[in-house]
Amino acid sequence: MKLNVRPKYPPLLYLTSFLSAVGGFLFGYDTGVIAGALPLVEKVDNFFPEDKRAADSWEAAITSATVGAAFVFSFVGGFVTDRFGRKPAIIAASLVFTAGAIIMGASPSKEVLLIGRVVLGMGIGMASMCVPVYMAETSPEDIRGFLGASFQVMITFGQVTSALVDALFAKVSDGWKYDFGLAGVPAVILLVGFIFCPESPRWLVQKGREDEARTVLKQLRSASCNVEEELQDIVKICKEDEKISNTGQNSFKRMAGNASVRKALLIGIMLQFFQQLAGINTVIYYSARILQMSGISNSVSTILWISCGVNAINFFASFIGLYLVDRVGRRLLTLVSYCGIVVSLLLLAVGFTLSDTSSPAVTPSAVNNTSTGCAQFDTCYACTYEYDYMPGGGKEPLNCGFCYSPGSSGPEDSSCVAWQMNEENEMVPEQGSCPNTKKFVAQYCPTKYSPMVLVGLCLYLISFQSGLGPVPWIMNAEIYPLWFRSQGVSISTGFNWALNLIVSFTFLYLIQGIGFGTWYLYAGCSAVAIVFFTFTLPETKGKSLEEMEELFSRPLWKLGRG
Repeated sequence: MKLNVRPKYPPLLYLTSFLSAVGGFLFGYDTGVIAGALPLVEKVDNFFPEDKRAADSWEAAITSATVGAAFVFSFVGGFVTDRFGRKPAIIAASLVFTAGAIIMGASPSKEVLLIGRVVLGMGIGMASMCVPVYMAETSPEDIRGFLGASFQVMITFGQVTSALVDALFAKVSDGWKYDFGLAGVPAVILLVGFIFCPESPRWLVQKGREDEARTVLKQLRSASCNVEEELQDIVKICKEDEKISNTGQNSFKRMAGNASVRKALLIGIMLQFFQQLAGINTVIYYSARILQMSGISNSVSTILWISCGVNAINFFASFIGLYLVDRVGRRLLTLVSYCGIVVSLLLLAVGFTLSDTSSPAVTPSAVNNTSTGCAQFDTCYACTYEYDYMPGGGKEPLNCGFCYSPGSSGPEDSSCVAWQMNEENEMVPEQGSCPNTKKFVAQYCPTKYSPMVLVGLCLYLISFQSGLGPVPWIMNAEIYPLWFRSQGVSISTGFNWALNLIVSFTFLYLIQGIGFGTWYLYAGCSAVAIVFFTFTLPETKGKSLEEMEELFSRPLWKLGRG
């Protein structure tokens, strides 16, 4: 694949962008590692409460703690970035990353793991805000989209790496600690590498350090570039901003009185808002569980390797967006991406629904309607359902699995029996309940519709990463004027993390409450996004950062025209 990147720019520009994108790798690794690590943590004796619902609450809290902390610290990142500079903010985020990795890797209990996830979220929140701003402000406009999209590529690379690490340590004692702790390695690389990176030239000009800004621009541009002209454009904008700021207006009051910036902020927020309502982080965080629900395999180790393959598709699909973002533009890429997401979510929903409705029946002679145990269930789905509590009974689930003999027309001679954990932390039938000549499944039902779920999942990731993945980060870093850029990116990133928190925390509860209707809900949100962005999303390809305010001068519902 030949990328249309002009070779005139010096290696320092690409090295700086690469080191910035390592922040995206950490973002992806630390949000993705939870998908494979949680199934391993679940198998640790007495780590979570025995009550299934209480254990789910702890899992949701540990998963969502990082997101909640990231939400809060995306605003802290905005303050640090604006006050102390882009470079110090990224270095501070890498220090926090390292501390969080150490705490998680040494966790002796669920409470300490929760604390480690919170610390980690602090670093992720700061990095997710300041890295895209730094990359946009140091990149030339003709390859700004390409370099900005590399942040999303590194996020997906972090996710596929985390899935690979999860699979490699699946059968290692305390393997989940290695999963979490290894995040410290790239955090140290980011910390050490960024000490040698230059500060953003736009921030330097804003602080009256023009000579330093000129030096940085010369380091990041080739001899054929008109550095002085670019510098003077930045100086002109900063002086205009300074005049207005001298009137006593802070950036938020100024934004409230500027229609163009208000519209830019609304679009930036909605890009992040609808990105999360498409359910992407639910798919990443709970990919292993989704694959278990689909009926692909009963082995946790096998599921983690399949999950690794799914994340690899996620990574390679991100190169589609990297290749196209500066060719077809942000707007078209986003709308086509949403169309693919709607189709894939419907495919997931239909696949799960058909798997449920075609669930094999338990052989009638093996059903005991008066039983208080597993023998009461008459279908595979009811038998393997995670929340199969006895009506009016205790709090613990029954832990039932489906025992059957494969037949030409489906499972035969089947029964619902209790399971227990073996030495390898795999679910196996209680001794004598399911002969070795039969097959046993504990968390899914044998169905011919499982491939439909896998295809839907892969199509979803390809659709998402080709447009909806990179575009919100790229556009939010470029659509705000310099005087509001840190604040604008901070606010929109905060919305991203807030919705991320809500969506990831509610996923398991939605599955309990409305079942596979959860996927129809996400598809509906994405369909609304298509309508909204058709009218309101402008094209920013080829525009300088200083031209964005004029771009948003048209009425909101006409921004998508022309």
